[in-house]
Amino acid sequence: MFNKYSVTIRFPFVFIFIFFIASSGNAIECNYPNRAYNEDEIKGVRVWENKWVGKKVDASNVDEVKDFMPLSMYDLYKNTKKWGKTWFKIVSYKPYIPSPGMINMTKNHAGKAKTGDKGELLNWIAGVPFPHPQNGLEVAYNFRNNNFGDSQQTIDDGWIIDGKLKYDASRVRIDSIYMYFTGRTDTPPVPDVKPNPKDIWLGYQVLQIEPEIIRNTRVFEVKYNNRLKAYDSWLWIPQLRRTIRRNASMRQDATGGGDFCAYDNYGWDGPIIENNYKLLGQKEILAVRHPNKKEDAIHIPGQCLFLGLPRERCKAYMIEATSKDPNFIYSKMIWYIDPETYIMVYSDRYDRQGNLWKVISYWPCTDKGYNGVPIWRFFGGWAIDIQRKHSTISYSLGDFGISLSPSVFTLNYLQKHGY
Repeated sequence: MFNKYSVTIRFPFVFIFIFFIASSGNAIECNYPNRAYNEDEIKGVRVWENKWVGKKVDASNVDEVKDFMPLSMYDLYKNTKKWGKTWFKIVSYKPYIPSPGMINMTKNHAGKAKTGDKGELLNWIAGVPFPHPQNGLEVAYNFRNNNFGDSQQTIDDGWIIDGKLKYDASRVRIDSIYMYFTGRTDTPPVPDVKPNPKDIWLGYQVLQIEPEIIRNTRVFEVKYNNRLKAYDSWLWIPQLRRTIRRNASMRQDATGGGDFCAYDNYGWDGPIIENNYKLLGQKEILAVRHPNKKEDAIHIPGQCLFLGLPRERCKAYMIEATSKDPNFIYSKMIWYIDPETYIMVYSDRYDRQGNLWKVISYWPCTDKGYNGVPIWRFFGGWAIDIQRKHSTISYSLGDFGISLSPSVFTLNYLQKHGY
């Protein structure tokens, strides 16, 4: 039993302990990693899967799964007159396992990140900034702060397709090198590269190999931890043998006859502060989440869509993003964000007149990063121009968690390798 002295002595320690819990509550209560479904919900998903897993879905039976599809996705498979005979297969929902570093960084820094008066991200160090997001802006920053193994070198291989004339207009081949200077989770140095005098968040170099019309064009871009600061972006143009600065309006232009512009990379490759965001809730969507081989994305010449994609149920965040710039190419975007990877698995994009213009989709998959840790990355994707009946489709292979020198991400490197 406690005597009066033990109560008097122990009470301050109890008070300190309670104060510690209260003052660091978000970090203690963080349940990361997230799951798309809770225990009760997953039971219903598994019952549904007993009927559907392994089935091929095409125009003949797509109506039976219409509730799990945005209307634009439904039309791609239902409207065979416009898009041809396309199909996908149903696979079981499988949760993603983050890397050990992603888990540790998210838990250790939970509750520290916040957004400023102008929508900028503050106090973020590494991991998922908002493991339990409360609004569209926080979901958007979770999406934007993916690091895909901290550094990567990839080859994107695909086609530009004219759906009206039903032929492949060109091949697409892009060699890319990315390095995250901060927000690193698994690849040394963690969590950031030092020295970093310019306070860079992300740098990348891109070499365009095909289409032939822009062969050997290079892009170099730097993004900063100050999310209010504009990107620095340059182009090496081989026909001119010159380096030019790429401005924001040039980033809105599609290149090489394709359907992606710079803002479309990863689903959204622009400053988060450029848009307003509204969280519309969560919607179950048949998302492509675990492709792992080329055969999971079958290409038929002249066909605007990949065939055979493995789709699984996922309760995604649904975000409405509207640009603050009235002259931006999109009047509105609807983003479907995977709640486990925070990858944008699907998006509808509307032109300035408010008409549906593009359907953009990216597909996460599991790969290995530094020392074989599990990471998620992009397997592939498509941008489909609904109005022109035109598309750009590709898949990606590469190495992740690799060692790269910061000197690669300089204007000097771009100029030397351009020549």
